[in-house]
Amino acid sequence: MKFKIILFLFLSLVIFSCQPRVKPTKVSRAPQIKVLLSRFNNVDSIRLEGRYSLQLEEALYELGKKNNFFYISPSKSGFKFYSDNRLFVFNSNATVTLTPENAQDSHFEFHKNWYKGKIILMLDDQQNILLINQIDLEEYLKTVLVGEMPSNKDSYFEALKAQAICARTYALERMKKNAEKPFHVYSDVRDQVYSSLERQTRLASAAVQATRGVVLMYKDRFARTYFHSTCGGMLEDITNYWGGDSIPYLKSRKDIVGHQFACQPSPHFRWQKTFSFKQIDSLFQIKFHKSGLPSNPQDTISLHLTLKVLQRTSSGRVKSLEISYADTSVVLNNFSIRKFFSLPGKGALPSLLFKMQAVNDSTLMIRGAGYGHGVGMCQWGALNMSEQGFKYYDILVNQYFPGTYLKEIY
Repeated sequence: MKFKIILFLFLSLVIFSCQPRVKPTKVSRAPQIKVLLSRFNNVDSIRLEGRYSLQLEEALYELGKKNNFFYISPSKSGFKFYSDNRLFVFNSNATVTLTPENAQDSHFEFHKNWYKGKIILMLDDQQNILLINQIDLEEYLKTVLVGEMPSNKDSYFEALKAQAICARTYALERMKKNAEKPFHVYSDVRDQVYSSLERQTRLASAAVQATRGVVLMYKDRFARTYFHSTCGGMLEDITNYWGGDSIPYLKSRKDIVGHQFACQPSPHFRWQKTFSFKQIDSLFQIKFHKSGLPSNPQDTISLHLTLKVLQRTSSGRVKSLEISYADTSVVLNNFSIRKFFSLPGKGALPSLLFKMQAVNDSTLMIRGAGYGHGVGMCQWGALNMSEQGFKYYDILVNQYFPGTYLKEIY
């Protein structure tokens, strides 16, 4: 059995310091963002805390005092919203909005998570129920921060401010792009992780408040403020991951502070995974419904397995991988490579910045660096820079998004 491999190693330097260029162009107040909490076609429920109002053509209904637990379910011609003593039936074109009477005291529970803001219910084109949370953007960011970055040390404060600006800029760009759609962003890693109210921390909320209304701009538009956990020492070019046009501030380059990699303190800075031959056979069977092993193997079995890196990106990440096993050969690209090496219950491979080695005839070892796609701001790099005394504008404008500038828009 052979494992063919190509290896890439990474290295070296660059950082400066500057004063922030915050250009003020204020608007009245923070906008409202619409976050999709769930899309479902069966029965689900929410619990209200505090008073909410439901305005319909025939009357204004007050909910939340005696009627605080509601079910939501599809019906033949739309959907139903009901409690033990109240029933509302809506047609398929209806958009239902529950408005909190007090923005601070009224909140709701969904799937054991608590949220502020309005509740919007409607159907999509496939007749699934959409549960959307409409909330002040700054309040949204307070829970995004705790879902995206550690906020348990005061020394992380500058990194949290940088993350707040990235998250705010990203959200506003999505709000502009999806302005005519029912919702602006997903509540998970498809956009940004939107956590429960009780997870908010003093430090994360302070970082949002300290940067209120500040965004990152490139020329006259919002910058593309992507971020990831750990780059492993090499940032990725956006065109290698998502394709499209080249962006000057999202190029492949080494991520170094002083004489060390910026994200060296990360638990994912270096990692290794070991796969037995049987595990690889199982993965091949799960992904491609083929196995080279007979159900009752007798003595020694000779099977041909070759893993060959066909292409690496400019940062050294594996872009294309050919796997030849028994009588089948497949070529995997980008994230599908990480997904292939995902054992049940253990998640995908941490990153595509890796090398492979055949330990023996029945064991493959993958040694890698980083966690995530590697484009934009390395969060562990930002945390390390914050601990070393760098300011948020150094982290953003000098280290991760060179050529951009800060602007206060409200």
